Amino acid sequence: MKIFGHPIHIVLIHFPSALLPMDLVCSLIARFGGPGSFTDAAFFAAAGGVLCGWLAVVAGAFDLVPLVKEKPGSLNKALVHGSINTTVLLGFTVTAYISYRHFPELYPDSTLKLAIKAGLVFLLGVGNFLGGSLILQDKVAVKE
Repeated sequence: MKIFGHPIHIVLIHFPSALLPMDLVCSLIARFGGPGSFTDAAFFAAAGGVLCGWLAVVAGAFDLVPLVKEKPGSLNKALVHGSINTTVLLGFTVTAYISYRHFPELYPDSTLKLAIKAGLVFLLGVGNFLGGSLILQDKVAVKE
């Protein structure tokens, strides 16, 4: 799936890759004494990351179809990559929804919620490593 010759999935993934860890960073600052505006920043970072992330999932799912014929050896890696990052998005969707229920009066995250976000950010790194491997090693979505 491309727009102006560029793979949409690869264009979109940069937003959740930046915004979801930013949610964690802002949440940590807010929890450990930073101004309350960091709680708001964390919420909006999560909302933007989740929204763009789900768009990237849809685009990535469309990119799987030609992969079956063009690079069948990369299919398992692509499915693991997609599964990990979809799990991360589900987790961040739930945490963002929990915060949204209190909007506009947001509160700093609990220690448990911060630990969950930290685990999700770690998993995001693993999933993104696999995605980078698909592009750089397997040459998926790259014209040779």
